[in-house]
Amino acid sequence: MKRQNREGTFTRRPNGLWQARVGYTDADGVARRLSVYGATQAEARQKIEDARARIRVGQPAKDATMTVAAWCEVWAAGTLAASSRRSSTKSLMNSMLEKHVMPTKLGRVSLARLRPSHVDAWVIELRGRKKTVAGPDGEPRTVRALGDASIQRAFRVLRLLLDGAVRDGLLATNPTHVVAQPTAERAEARVLSAAEIAAILIAAGEMDALRLERGGYRTHHRALFALIAGTGIRKGEALALRWSDLNPELGTLTIRGTLSRHDGHLVVMPPKTRASRRVLTPSAGVLALLEVHRTAQEADRHLAGDLWVETGHIFTSATGRPLDPRTVLRAFTVAAQHAGITGVSVHTLRHSAATTMLEGGVHLKAVSELLGHAGTQITAEVYAHLTTPTARKAMDTLGDSLGL
Repeated sequence: MKRQNREGTFTRRPNGLWQARVGYTDADGVARRLSVYGATQAEARQKIEDARARIRVGQPAKDATMTVAAWCEVWAAGTLAASSRRSSTKSLMNSMLEKHVMPTKLGRVSLARLRPSHVDAWVIELRGRKKTVAGPDGEPRTVRALGDASIQRAFRVLRLLLDGAVRDGLLATNPTHVVAQPTAERAEARVLSAAEIAAILIAAGEMDALRLERGGYRTHHRALFALIAGTGIRKGEALALRWSDLNPELGTLTIRGTLSRHDGHLVVMPPKTRASRRVLTPSAGVLALLEVHRTAQEADRHLAGDLWVETGHIFTSATGRPLDPRTVLRAFTVAAQHAGITGVSVHTLRHSAATTMLEGGVHLKAVSELLGHAGTQITAEVYAHLTTPTARKAMDTLGDSLGL
């Protein structure tokens, strides 16, 4: 039985379902026909009306049948690759899609069937992932594979992914915008005391000396760790430094880039933000340590002979190449353990430097600029527990001056 009116053509199928068909012109001006099905004629008519409403506002008549996993590949190769994001950021986002979206149940859902409940189930699935690690006693124990912060980052990437599907007309709306974003409490980072930093530097120096005694090569990690502790610069920024960035006469150090791994190679990339391009004035002690390090590097160059590769970097391997960030992370962990300190990383040196400056009364804006933050709001958010006492001290000073 077929009925036709201005709403479209309605046909009762042999299986009892109603089929509704209607012609329309898509956003590209192409004439198309849409077919929908319903248990009743009223249901089929409603689906046609819903499709027309979507078409009127420039949305696709119906969502694509492509799966979320398939769209991940398309989006990563197109939209993500064409974006102005840093290469390291693109690699990280791509990795998140490959690990936390594509192999999940959500990845098998078609865009046409994607609902907010699928996103909720995905978050629950990520929270339920487990992994086995060695406990303090050396015995294996089961813990969550992903922390709240990792799940939050994965959610943000998923939101961008599905925003791209909406932009390309594959989805009418992005379900992540009506789902509560996973939260992650910022854990208060460990702050190293001056004595602890000194112990780590001593341990790094002793390990270097021991390596030389055994016929190995110098690593100069002590100088690197001292620079980060004394200036608060990022690990990647320190590893990207060249001797041309150091002006001994003015006592300045210019931050021009950051060293990171891209496609398996170590490359110096532009700074993280515009504010990351900055000129620092290290203390006399740090500058003196760098000059001692320069002399030691000259000895390395002489020892390496023809194997030396001149890169101009301040911190290099035995053959002149930039130090691998992963090697630096491991070296710091070992040095800290030798000093009897656990639960810290190279970034702890940067955090400790910032904390020391703020606790010493250095203005928030000055600390923000020294750290290379994009704005003081970032510094204030990370170090809120320190800015409150500073603000209280300012109010007390004002009150004392007014006799209040």
